[in-house]
Amino acid sequence: MEKQEEKEPGKYDGITISELEGKIEKLHILSREHQKEMYECLEYLRMTGRYKENPRYKKSSFWMYLEDRFTIREGSYRGNVRAFTKFPKYTLEYGVGMVSKIDRLCGGMKVDKVISEIQQEATSHKTPLSRDKMESIIQKYRSVKNKKEKPDWKTMYEHEKAAHETTKEALRFAMKKIKELNEQIEKLKVTAHTVTSIKRIFDKEKYPIQHPSTV
Repeated sequence: MEKQEEKEPGKYDGITISELEGKIEKLHILSREHQKEMYECLEYLRMTGRYKENPRYKKSSFWMYLEDRFTIREGSYRGNVRAFTKFPKYTLEYGVGMVSKIDRLCGGMKVDKVISEIQQEATSHKTPLSRDKMESIIQKYRSVKNKKEKPDWKTMYEHEKAAHETTKEALRFAMKKIKELNEQIEKLKVTAHTVTSIKRIFDKEKYPIQHPSTV
């Protein structure tokens, strides 16, 4: 029977779980600090326009440069910069994604309140809160957005139909009046012609034509 090769001890085998978790937490905080500095550098490039010193992006917008060079979209960038700028302490503790989400869904005025409740819940349970529990707290303070009412197509159709019928009725009335006016005009033309003819007859009788006398 072949002898199995002995497995070499792993890098972290001799470290307790508490020590490992502590190390991970420190690295996690460190990564957030580096992320904060990364956004500070990017914001500097945006404000100064120095990103254009890269010849490839000389004629590009910052947002094109940002997404192409670092695969960060404008919306995410703006939210993350705001989180690191307005709420640096919370962002380093809970991560830019979490704080940005609270800011976006609940509004900047409620960030302190949401974070405070998360911290109180964690203290009462004496353990870090699960993601689901944090999510439930966020949803609790979520700003209510007015839902867009669906158009009442039937009512709109009835209004449009009624307006159309009113327009048709007004048009029929207008056409009728135009016809009546045209008829009156024709009658007046006939009357005017008759009056003119009579006037000419009277004028001839009043002022008969004088024929020159023959010698």
